[in-house]
Amino acid sequence: MYQEPVKLSKKKKIEILLLILAILWGILFIINYVRYTHSQPLILAIHTTIDYDDGTVDEYISFGYIYRQYSRNAKKGEELVPFWKAREEPEARPDLPVVPKDYEIPDDNYSMADKHRGLLYYYDSKYEFVGAYKCLNTASDCNKAFGGYDDYNIINKDPLTALEEQHVMGNIYDKFAFVDDSEKQDKKYGDAGYSRTVYLYQFLLDDRKILAKYADVKDSTYNADLEKSNGENNNFIVKSMDNAKWGVIHIEEDGDIKEVLPFEYKSVNYDEDTKYYILCKDDVWYVYDLYKNKKVSIDSKDPIYDVWRNNNLTYYIKTGKDRVVGSEEFTDYKIYRMEDGREFLNIERVNQIIERGSYVAYLTSNDSILHFIDYGKTERYQLQLKFSQMYHSTITNPAFKISRETDNIITLCVYKQRNVIDRSDDCENESVNIKTWNN
Repeated sequence: MYQEPVKLSKKKKIEILLLILAILWGILFIINYVRYTHSQPLILAIHTTIDYDDGTVDEYISFGYIYRQYSRNAKKGEELVPFWKAREEPEARPDLPVVPKDYEIPDDNYSMADKHRGLLYYYDSKYEFVGAYKCLNTASDCNKAFGGYDDYNIINKDPLTALEEQHVMGNIYDKFAFVDDSEKQDKKYGDAGYSRTVYLYQFLLDDRKILAKYADVKDSTYNADLEKSNGENNNFIVKSMDNAKWGVIHIEEDGDIKEVLPFEYKSVNYDEDTKYYILCKDDVWYVYDLYKNKKVSIDSKDPIYDVWRNNNLTYYIKTGKDRVVGSEEFTDYKIYRMEDGREFLNIERVNQIIERGSYVAYLTSNDSILHFIDYGKTERYQLQLKFSQMYHSTITNPAFKISRETDNIITLCVYKQRNVIDRSDDCENESVNIKTWNN
């Protein structure tokens, strides 16, 4: 028997319609949330820009929520909030502060210290006093800027070459300098909540001013005689205050600042030996020739920690991946030929590498042996160590350290035990003769 289909009641139709709308709203919200996490504008949203004296705020108003991009000196950042949450409107502040000029400069800094009585002192190449800096953001906690880090901490990754203290940045043309004048941070966030404020400062007594502001500055070249770091050919690696990305600037003698590499990199590092830059963008690593403006290596998904060339002028890169095996933490290093990515060293659990022109020495945690191989992959020597850990502290020793090195001999201090007992008697010297390996 034929039965007429049951007609939906008006209430049921409304419920189904509301369910469909809720599903569509949920799908749209998920899409927009993903876009928000990638700092992309929302879709199906009304865009407005609000202008302030110190920047702008972009608002994308969607169905029940708002995505805001704060690009002001008083506030930077992003937020995705319900539509009823009001826009934050802190008092506008200028981008570059005006430096005080009427403070007294004590003339008793006889040791020519960088910092004296809360002021920073600047001397020219003839060691004549040329300028000073008075802290702006704190009472006296500012300092001549030291080389900073990025998330990968490449400059201090290798325990053999890690710096106990970062290098201080030196004068530029005896006119300018980088100053770390960071505001005090909320201690409850620890180191993760700390951010730097670095000014590029013109310190001339008759014309003091701040030229630019950055979130960080990095080491490039280092002058051992002056004990100061500086930019390579006055190219400096700095981090933008706007997007927290790294780039490279060039500083002219007249104070003009030119952008050499745009602020779009998660990591930028300079290799003083090869004059190449190691870049990371969108989690892809490569080696870059700044003067030829071209990429000179294959891409790597793992961080590139070093680039060098052997005696035959073949270039290599060292990559690595942080690993945890049981209770052991280490970086699993590998070596590739730079131009074509051909593997040179790909052995499990390599946690230390020494790169030289005629040989490579690598240490694995499997056998605690330091293996010396030439670039023909011939093993030349093995040195048995007591243990393999290289990272150390005040109470632990590394497996070894380099105590002396010449063209023909490398002398290693091999530690007897992991725990520190008496540093004066903790290691034995082992010398390796590499002179015949060049034949």
